[in-house]
Amino acid sequence: MTGNNGSASPGAEDPRLEDQDIAGTAGNPIPHLDGNAAAGPLWELFRIDIIAAIGRCKNCGAVRVFGEAAVYADAPGIVVRCSSCGGVLLRLVETPTKYWLDVSGLSYLQIDRET
Repeated sequence: MTGNNGSASPGAEDPRLEDQDIAGTAGNPIPHLDGNAAAGPLWELFRIDIIAAIGRCKNCGAVRVFGEAAVYADAPGIVVRCSSCGGVLLRLVETPTKYWLDVSGLSYLQIDRET
């Protein structure tokens, strides 16, 4: 996509910025929390402690504990982004009757079984 001056739009060539509308910009970042902010809603859904789970970002390949991820909670749901590349790992929206969960940004999520 090009603007009036013929230059490419910021992020037009960068697939990590596909969600630019919620990613903020360098001069105006959207405040975020760490992965602990997603613990409550995900506990309600799965009844497991997700914070120590290890996930692999499908965008950049980084393998990190979930608690290190950036959580954006100022929306109808939560958006969890990779702390390495900013790619979306997980989206969760809760309605009175349903949960909507998108984990397409994760290659895997390794969760230890409690003994």
